[in-house]
Amino acid sequence: MKRFVVIIFIILIVIFSYVGYPYYKLYKAKNLDNVLIKEDKIIVFKNDILFSEIGIVLDSLNVIKDADAFNILIDYKKFSLDTLKKGKYKIKAIWDHNKMINQLHLMRNQALVDLTVLSTSNFEKLCENISNSTNIDSLTLMKVLHNPKIHAKYGFNKEQFMTMFIPNTFEIYSSINETEFIQLMANHYKIFWNNSRKQKAKEIGLSQSEIYILASIVQMEQQVNIDEHPKIAGLYINRLKINKELQADPTVKFANNLPKLGRVLFKHLEFDSPYNTYMYKGLPPGPICIPDPSSIDAVLNYEKHDYIFMCAQPKSNGYHNFAVDYNDHLKNKRDYTNWLDKIKSSKNG
Repeated sequence: MKRFVVIIFIILIVIFSYVGYPYYKLYKAKNLDNVLIKEDKIIVFKNDILFSEIGIVLDSLNVIKDADAFNILIDYKKFSLDTLKKGKYKIKAIWDHNKMINQLHLMRNQALVDLTVLSTSNFEKLCENISNSTNIDSLTLMKVLHNPKIHAKYGFNKEQFMTMFIPNTFEIYSSINETEFIQLMANHYKIFWNNSRKQKAKEIGLSQSEIYILASIVQMEQQVNIDEHPKIAGLYINRLKINKELQADPTVKFANNLPKLGRVLFKHLEFDSPYNTYMYKGLPPGPICIPDPSSIDAVLNYEKHDYIFMCAQPKSNGYHNFAVDYNDHLKNKRDYTNWLDKIKSSKNG
Protein backbone atom coordinates (compact mmCIF):
# COMPACT_ATOMS: atom_id res chain seq x y z
CA MET A 1 0.00 0.00 0.00
CA LYS A 2 2.78 2.38 0.96
CA ARG A 3 4.54 1.61 -2.29
CA PHE A 4 1.37 2.46 -4.20
CA VAL A 5 1.05 5.77 -2.34
CA VAL A 6 4.66 6.62 -3.12
CA ILE A 7 4.11 5.83 -6.81
CA ILE A 8 0.98 8.01 -6.87
CA PHE A 9 2.89 10.77 -5.11
CA ILE A 10 5.70 10.59 -7.63
CA ILE A 11 3.23 10.62 -10.51
CA LEU A 12 1.53 13.69 -9.06
CA ILE A 13 4.86 15.43 -8.69
CA VAL A 14 5.71 14.66 -12.32
CA ILE A 15 2.31 15.86 -13.49
CA PHE A 16 2.55 18.99 -11.37
CA SER A 17 6.03 19.67 -12.64
CA TYR A 18 4.97 19.16 -16.25
CA VAL A 19 1.84 21.27 -15.91
CA GLY A 20 2.92 23.73 -13.29
CA TYR A 21 6.52 24.47 -14.29
CA PRO A 22 5.57 26.66 -17.28
CA TYR A 23 3.35 28.69 -14.94
CA TYR A 24 6.22 28.93 -12.51
CA LYS A 25 8.49 30.17 -15.32
CA LEU A 26 5.81 32.67 -16.33
CA TYR A 27 5.44 33.90 -12.74
CA LYS A 28 9.21 34.21 -12.42
CA ALA A 29 9.51 35.95 -15.78
CA LYS A 30 6.74 38.40 -14.95
CA ASN A 31 8.28 39.37 -11.64
CA LEU A 32 11.92 39.28 -12.70
CA ASP A 33 13.96 42.46 -12.33
CA ASN A 34 15.03 42.26 -15.95
CA VAL A 35 15.66 45.90 -16.92
CA LEU A 36 19.26 47.10 -16.87
CA ILE A 37 18.96 50.75 -17.98
CA LYS A 38 18.96 53.46 -15.32
CA GLU A 39 17.73 56.26 -17.59
CA ASP A 40 15.44 56.51 -20.60
CA LYS A 41 16.95 55.23 -23.82
CA ILE A 42 16.11 55.58 -27.52
CA ILE A 43 16.30 52.32 -29.45
CA VAL A 44 16.44 52.43 -33.25
CA PHE A 45 15.08 49.52 -35.28
CA LYS A 46 16.26 49.92 -38.86
CA ASN A 47 13.80 47.31 -40.13
CA ASP A 48 10.42 45.91 -39.10
CA ILE A 49 10.91 43.19 -36.49
CA LEU A 50 8.78 40.39 -35.03
CA PHE A 51 8.08 40.68 -31.32
CA SER A 52 9.62 37.24 -30.86
CA GLU A 53 12.97 38.75 -31.92
CA ILE A 54 12.89 41.95 -29.85
CA GLY A 55 14.25 40.34 -26.68
CA ILE A 56 17.48 39.28 -28.44
CA VAL A 57 18.01 42.84 -29.71
CA LEU A 58 17.33 44.45 -26.33
CA ASP A 59 19.63 41.92 -24.66
CA SER A 60 22.44 42.76 -27.12
CA LEU A 61 21.98 46.47 -26.34
CA ASN A 62 22.12 45.84 -22.56
CA VAL A 63 18.58 47.06 -22.07
CA ILE A 64 17.50 43.76 -20.48
CA LYS A 65 19.51 40.91 -18.96
CA ASP A 66 17.35 37.89 -19.81
CA ALA A 67 15.99 37.55 -23.36
CA ASP A 68 14.36 34.19 -22.56
CA ALA A 69 12.27 35.66 -19.75
CA PHE A 70 11.32 38.53 -22.05
CA ASN A 71 10.17 36.10 -24.75
CA ILE A 72 8.16 33.97 -22.29
CA LEU A 73 5.99 37.00 -21.56
CA ILE A 74 5.68 37.83 -25.25
CA ASP A 75 4.52 34.26 -25.97
CA TYR A 76 2.04 34.38 -23.09
CA LYS A 77 0.57 37.65 -24.36
CA LYS A 78 0.36 36.14 -27.88
CA PHE A 79 2.44 38.97 -29.32
CA SER A 80 5.12 36.74 -30.91
CA LEU A 81 3.88 37.08 -34.49
CA ASP A 82 3.05 40.79 -34.23
CA THR A 83 5.40 43.24 -35.90
CA LEU A 84 7.14 46.29 -34.50
CA LYS A 85 7.54 48.88 -37.25
CA LYS A 86 11.00 50.25 -37.97
CA GLY A 87 11.87 53.53 -36.32
CA LYS A 88 12.86 54.97 -32.95
CA TYR A 89 11.29 53.91 -29.68
CA LYS A 90 11.84 55.48 -26.28
CA ILE A 91 12.35 52.86 -23.56
CA LYS A 92 11.70 54.30 -20.10
CA ALA A 93 13.86 53.25 -17.17
CA ILE A 94 10.85 53.15 -14.83
CA TRP A 95 9.28 50.29 -16.81
CA ASP A 96 9.66 46.68 -15.73
CA HIS A 97 9.90 44.33 -18.68
CA ASN A 98 6.20 43.46 -18.50
CA LYS A 99 5.35 47.15 -18.89
CA MET A 100 8.02 47.46 -21.60
CA ILE A 101 6.41 44.71 -23.68
CA ASN A 102 2.96 46.22 -23.27
CA GLN A 103 4.16 49.70 -24.24
CA LEU A 104 6.10 48.48 -27.26
CA HIS A 105 3.01 46.62 -28.41
CA LEU A 106 0.91 49.75 -28.02
CA MET A 107 3.51 51.76 -29.99
CA ARG A 108 4.13 49.10 -32.63
CA ASN A 109 2.67 51.28 -35.39
CA GLN A 110 3.79 54.58 -33.89
CA ALA A 111 7.54 54.63 -34.14
CA LEU A 112 9.38 57.88 -33.50
CA VAL A 113 10.89 59.24 -36.70
CA ASP A 114 12.93 62.30 -37.57
CA LEU A 115 10.94 64.66 -39.78
CA THR A 116 13.03 67.36 -41.43
CA VAL A 117 10.99 70.27 -42.73
CA LEU A 118 13.16 71.78 -45.44
CA SER A 119 13.43 75.25 -46.87
CA THR A 120 11.41 74.99 -50.08
CA SER A 121 10.06 77.22 -52.82
CA ASN A 122 6.36 76.61 -52.15
CA PHE A 123 3.71 74.54 -50.39
CA GLU A 124 3.73 71.95 -53.18
CA LYS A 125 7.37 71.12 -52.47
CA LEU A 126 6.69 71.16 -48.74
CA CYS A 127 3.88 68.61 -49.16
CA GLU A 128 6.16 66.33 -51.20
CA ASN A 129 8.80 66.57 -48.49
CA ILE A 130 6.31 65.71 -45.71
CA SER A 131 4.69 62.91 -47.71
CA ASN A 132 8.08 61.27 -48.33
CA SER A 133 8.83 61.18 -44.59
CA THR A 134 5.42 60.29 -43.14
CA ASN A 135 2.17 58.54 -44.02
CA ILE A 136 0.55 61.89 -44.83
CA ASP A 137 -0.87 62.11 -48.34
CA SER A 138 0.55 65.14 -50.16
CA LEU A 139 -2.73 66.03 -51.91
CA THR A 140 -4.68 65.82 -48.66
CA LEU A 141 -2.13 68.01 -46.90
CA MET A 142 -2.25 70.50 -49.77
CA LYS A 143 -6.03 70.85 -49.39
CA VAL A 144 -5.66 71.51 -45.67
CA LEU A 145 -2.92 74.09 -46.23
CA HIS A 146 -5.15 76.00 -48.65
CA ASN A 147 -8.21 75.89 -46.37
CA PRO A 148 -9.19 79.45 -45.29
CA LYS A 149 -10.62 78.10 -42.02
CA ILE A 150 -7.18 76.70 -41.12
CA HIS A 151 -5.56 80.06 -41.94
CA ALA A 152 -8.03 81.86 -39.68
CA LYS A 153 -7.64 79.31 -36.90
CA TYR A 154 -3.97 80.18 -36.54
CA GLY A 155 -4.42 83.92 -37.06
CA PHE A 156 -3.07 84.29 -40.61
CA ASN A 157 -4.46 85.36 -43.95
CA LYS A 158 -4.07 83.27 -47.11
CA GLU A 159 -0.89 85.02 -48.27
CA GLN A 160 0.93 84.96 -44.93
CA PHE A 161 -0.04 81.48 -43.69
CA MET A 162 3.26 80.15 -45.04
CA THR A 163 5.14 82.34 -42.57
CA MET A 164 4.10 79.93 -39.79
CA PHE A 165 6.31 77.21 -41.31
CA ILE A 166 9.87 77.43 -40.06
CA PRO A 167 12.28 74.65 -41.13
CA ASN A 168 13.71 72.34 -38.50
CA THR A 169 14.03 68.65 -37.65
CA PHE A 170 11.33 67.24 -35.42
CA GLU A 171 11.00 63.93 -33.58
CA ILE A 172 7.46 62.76 -34.30
CA TYR A 173 5.33 59.63 -34.34
CA SER A 174 5.18 58.09 -37.80
CA SER A 175 1.39 57.98 -37.49
CA ILE A 176 1.16 61.80 -37.52
CA ASN A 177 -1.72 63.19 -39.60
CA GLU A 178 -2.23 66.48 -41.46
CA THR A 179 -3.87 68.31 -38.56
CA GLU A 180 -1.18 67.20 -36.11
CA PHE A 181 1.55 68.28 -38.53
CA ILE A 182 0.13 71.79 -38.84
CA GLN A 183 -0.20 72.01 -35.05
CA LEU A 184 3.44 70.88 -34.77
CA MET A 185 4.47 73.78 -37.00
CA ALA A 186 2.32 76.20 -35.00
CA ASN A 187 3.95 75.06 -31.77
CA HIS A 188 7.44 75.44 -33.26
CA TYR A 189 6.53 78.90 -34.59
CA LYS A 190 5.77 80.03 -31.02
CA ILE A 191 9.04 78.58 -29.76
CA PHE A 192 11.09 80.14 -32.56
CA TRP A 193 9.62 83.58 -32.04
CA ASN A 194 11.00 84.02 -28.55
CA ASN A 195 11.09 87.36 -26.75
CA SER A 196 14.49 88.22 -28.17
CA ARG A 197 13.42 87.77 -31.80
CA LYS A 198 10.12 89.57 -31.18
CA GLN A 199 11.97 92.53 -29.69
CA LYS A 200 14.36 92.75 -32.66
CA ALA A 201 11.42 92.68 -35.11
CA LYS A 202 9.74 95.45 -33.09
CA GLU A 203 12.89 97.58 -33.24
CA ILE A 204 13.05 97.13 -37.02
CA GLY A 205 9.39 98.11 -37.26
CA LEU A 206 8.19 94.95 -39.00
CA SER A 207 5.81 92.21 -37.91
CA GLN A 208 6.96 88.61 -37.58
CA SER A 209 5.33 87.76 -40.90
CA GLU A 210 6.99 90.76 -42.58
CA ILE A 211 10.39 89.70 -41.26
CA TYR A 212 9.72 86.23 -42.73
CA ILE A 213 8.68 87.70 -46.10
CA LEU A 214 11.83 89.80 -46.27
CA ALA A 215 13.92 86.76 -45.28
CA SER A 216 12.43 84.81 -48.18
CA ILE A 217 13.51 87.56 -50.59
CA VAL A 218 17.00 87.76 -49.08
CA GLN A 219 17.45 83.99 -49.36
CA MET A 220 16.32 83.86 -52.99
CA GLU A 221 18.49 86.86 -53.83
CA GLN A 222 21.62 85.16 -52.51
CA GLN A 223 21.50 81.35 -52.58
CA VAL A 224 25.25 80.71 -52.65
CA ASN A 225 27.04 83.00 -50.20
CA ILE A 226 24.81 83.15 -47.16
CA ASP A 227 27.36 85.31 -45.31
CA GLU A 228 26.08 88.16 -47.50
CA HIS A 229 22.51 87.83 -46.19
CA PRO A 230 22.78 90.42 -43.36
CA LYS A 231 24.21 92.97 -45.81
CA ILE A 232 21.43 92.37 -48.35
CA ALA A 233 18.84 92.51 -45.58
CA GLY A 234 20.27 95.88 -44.51
CA LEU A 235 19.95 97.18 -48.07
CA TYR A 236 16.27 96.21 -48.32
CA ILE A 237 15.52 97.67 -44.89
CA ASN A 238 17.15 100.93 -46.02
CA ARG A 239 14.84 100.97 -49.06
CA LEU A 240 11.79 100.32 -46.89
CA LYS A 241 12.75 103.18 -44.60
CA ILE A 242 12.93 105.70 -47.48
CA ASN A 243 9.78 104.29 -49.12
CA LYS A 244 11.68 103.15 -52.21
CA GLU A 245 10.71 100.10 -54.25
CA LEU A 246 12.69 97.01 -53.21
CA GLN A 247 13.36 96.16 -56.88
CA ALA A 248 14.21 92.59 -55.96
CA ASP A 249 14.61 90.35 -59.00
CA PRO A 250 13.47 87.17 -57.15
CA THR A 251 10.05 88.72 -56.56
CA VAL A 252 9.71 89.40 -60.29
CA LYS A 253 10.59 85.79 -61.08
CA PHE A 254 8.00 84.69 -58.52
CA ALA A 255 5.36 87.02 -59.96
CA ASN A 256 6.00 85.72 -63.49
CA ASN A 257 6.09 82.11 -62.20
CA LEU A 258 9.55 81.72 -63.72
CA PRO A 259 11.68 80.45 -60.81
CA LYS A 260 14.54 79.34 -63.07
CA LEU A 261 14.69 82.57 -65.05
CA GLY A 262 18.34 83.56 -65.48
CA ARG A 263 18.10 87.23 -66.42
CA VAL A 264 15.19 89.54 -65.64
CA LEU A 265 14.18 91.59 -68.70
CA PHE A 266 11.97 94.67 -69.08
CA LYS A 267 9.03 92.52 -70.20
CA HIS A 268 9.20 90.69 -66.87
CA LEU A 269 9.27 93.97 -64.94
CA GLU A 270 6.04 95.04 -66.66
CA PHE A 271 4.07 92.07 -65.30
CA ASP A 272 1.41 93.46 -62.98
CA SER A 273 1.47 91.60 -59.69
CA PRO A 274 1.57 92.63 -56.02
CA TYR A 275 4.71 90.48 -55.85
CA ASN A 276 6.47 92.65 -58.45
CA THR A 277 8.59 94.87 -56.21
CA TYR A 278 9.70 96.96 -59.19
CA MET A 279 6.07 98.01 -59.68
CA TYR A 280 4.85 98.21 -56.07
CA LYS A 281 6.50 99.71 -53.01
CA GLY A 282 6.93 97.88 -49.76
CA LEU A 283 6.94 94.16 -49.13
CA PRO A 284 4.89 91.74 -51.21
CA PRO A 285 1.79 90.27 -49.53
CA GLY A 286 3.45 86.94 -48.74
CA PRO A 287 6.77 85.08 -48.81
CA ILE A 288 8.27 83.83 -52.08
CA CYS A 289 9.72 80.72 -50.41
CA ILE A 290 10.01 78.98 -47.05
CA PRO A 291 13.35 80.43 -45.85
CA ASP A 292 15.89 78.87 -43.53
CA PRO A 293 15.90 80.08 -39.92
CA SER A 294 19.35 81.55 -40.61
CA SER A 295 17.82 83.83 -43.25
CA ILE A 296 15.22 85.05 -40.75
CA ASP A 297 17.96 85.73 -38.22
CA ALA A 298 19.98 87.53 -40.91
CA VAL A 299 17.11 90.00 -41.27
CA LEU A 300 16.67 90.36 -37.52
CA ASN A 301 20.42 90.99 -37.19
CA TYR A 302 20.83 92.95 -40.43
CA GLU A 303 24.01 94.84 -41.21
CA LYS A 304 23.63 98.57 -40.66
CA HIS A 305 24.97 100.60 -43.60
CA ASP A 306 23.78 103.18 -46.16
CA TYR A 307 23.64 100.99 -49.28
CA ILE A 308 20.48 101.04 -51.38
CA PHE A 309 21.82 99.50 -54.61
CA MET A 310 23.53 96.23 -55.43
CA CYS A 311 24.68 94.44 -58.54
CA ALA A 312 26.37 91.10 -59.12
CA GLN A 313 30.14 91.32 -59.17
CA PRO A 314 31.88 90.80 -62.54
CA LYS A 315 33.31 87.55 -61.24
CA SER A 316 32.09 83.99 -60.84
CA ASN A 317 32.06 84.18 -57.06
CA GLY A 318 28.36 84.90 -56.54
CA TYR A 319 28.91 88.07 -54.49
CA HIS A 320 27.53 91.59 -55.10
CA ASN A 321 28.92 95.10 -55.34
CA PHE A 322 26.97 97.57 -53.21
CA ALA A 323 26.47 101.29 -53.73
CA VAL A 324 24.93 104.31 -52.01
CA ASP A 325 24.88 106.54 -55.10
CA TYR A 326 22.93 105.66 -58.26
CA ASN A 327 25.80 106.66 -60.54
CA ASP A 328 28.11 104.26 -58.71
CA HIS A 329 25.45 101.59 -59.15
CA LEU A 330 25.30 102.26 -62.90
CA LYS A 331 29.08 101.85 -63.08
CA ASN A 332 28.84 98.52 -61.22
CA LYS A 333 26.09 97.47 -63.60
CA ARG A 334 28.16 98.36 -66.68
CA ASP A 335 31.13 96.46 -65.32
CA TYR A 336 28.92 93.41 -64.82
CA THR A 337 27.24 93.54 -68.25
CA ASN A 338 30.62 94.07 -69.96
CA TRP A 339 31.94 91.02 -68.13
CA LEU A 340 28.91 88.99 -69.25
CA ASP A 341 29.45 90.11 -72.86
CA LYS A 342 33.09 88.99 -72.69
CA ILE A 343 32.05 85.62 -71.34
CA LYS A 344 29.54 85.19 -74.16
CA SER A 345 31.99 86.27 -76.87
CA SER A 346 34.69 83.93 -75.58
CA LYS A 347 32.22 81.03 -75.68
CA ASN A 348 31.06 81.93 -79.20
CA GLY A 349 34.59 82.47 -80.41
